[in-house]
Amino acid sequence: MMKICMVSSEYPPKWGGVGVVAYYLSTWMAKRGHEVHVVTREQDIGYKSSHDNIHIHPVKWLKAPMLFTLSFGKNAVKWMEDSGVDFDILHIHSNMALIPGKFYDRIKVPIVSTMHGTWWGERSTISLKDISPSISGINDLSVLYMSPFMDRFEDHALKRSSGVITISYSECRDLKKRGVKNDLKRRIHLPNGIDVDEFDPENRDTGLKGRYEIPEKDQLVVSVGRWAARKGIRELLQVFRKMNRERNDITFVLVGWGPLEAEIRRKSRSFGIENKLLLVKNPDHDEMRKLVATADLAMFHSYWEGYGLTFGEALASGTPCVLTDVGGASEMCVEGTGKLVKVGDIEGQAREALDMLSRDDLEEWGKRGREHILKYCSWDDISERTEAFYRWIIEDPSNRNGWREGFERCP
Repeated sequence: MMKICMVSSEYPPKWGGVGVVAYYLSTWMAKRGHEVHVVTREQDIGYKSSHDNIHIHPVKWLKAPMLFTLSFGKNAVKWMEDSGVDFDILHIHSNMALIPGKFYDRIKVPIVSTMHGTWWGERSTISLKDISPSISGINDLSVLYMSPFMDRFEDHALKRSSGVITISYSECRDLKKRGVKNDLKRRIHLPNGIDVDEFDPENRDTGLKGRYEIPEKDQLVVSVGRWAARKGIRELLQVFRKMNRERNDITFVLVGWGPLEAEIRRKSRSFGIENKLLLVKNPDHDEMRKLVATADLAMFHSYWEGYGLTFGEALASGTPCVLTDVGGASEMCVEGTGKLVKVGDIEGQAREALDMLSRDDLEEWGKRGREHILKYCSWDDISERTEAFYRWIIEDPSNRNGWREGFERCP
């Protein structure tokens, strides 16, 4: 049995990509018999523990954009040092938890850093025109102008960690361009897991159209994510407008929340699609799973993703995708499960989506998508491979024996 300290700035019921991964990874490690201590940010809404082997420890953090990553990281490490627990490994989920370089000398246990993306990647796809005048928009503004200060702390994680997990080939390529190498030459490609039990075609809800007053004849297109510029919401609205001009029997469903909500409502009216666009704001987890599984097609137009969990969740639900080729899209949405388009290709995405919706074998595409996710990134497999990575690092902390078979070197 290992004693694992898992550091994640997000943890349910505060969901987010990093929080989802930390939740499921800690759950599966607990199921595998390990003692997991999750250190996360203090929050008023409490926490969702999924196993007796998981212990959740909230710590204080500076409630300021970007700076929270450092304040939380420092406090998380301090908790670990003061805990009295003899940990075998520390797993930090970066880039929303970062620590100064000197901490890598002072921490006495091996450190694994999962790079869920980089702040450079985040800011490279947005500009000032993408920032909405809202409280939520302040976060995007801070990413644009404050995140360069965080690059050196990401470099510490890449360079000084005992092992680095990179979650997509696109991130592998970006980090190679960055030129920061791991001191121990131990950086692997290992995708995030998808919960194939939670996201399942069985979640399909025959009563969903009636509940939302959607015509029974309509096909459903769903998109799940934050309503922000980087998620390509403005582009999706243009795609929906083009599709609606071709067919009036498609209902478009945006699931999420975000700073562009008012703009979405305004543009849907000016585009003449307000009667065909349904905004489902912050539904509970079960309702979100039903919406995804009931849809005929899932669509995303992200500018950038470290991975893109919602892509895999849609495919695991048996819902084919038409999406931009970013993050882990090409790893999850392979031939016969959906279509990839370039960022900004409005015409192409509308065309591919209409073609998909007209296919007689659309259900078969959905089945193939689920089969691929089951084979490629189910949590059963990903947790086993993560556990093996931990063991490699614990057994050979300085990597004196060189690369171990069974792991994929990050290109």
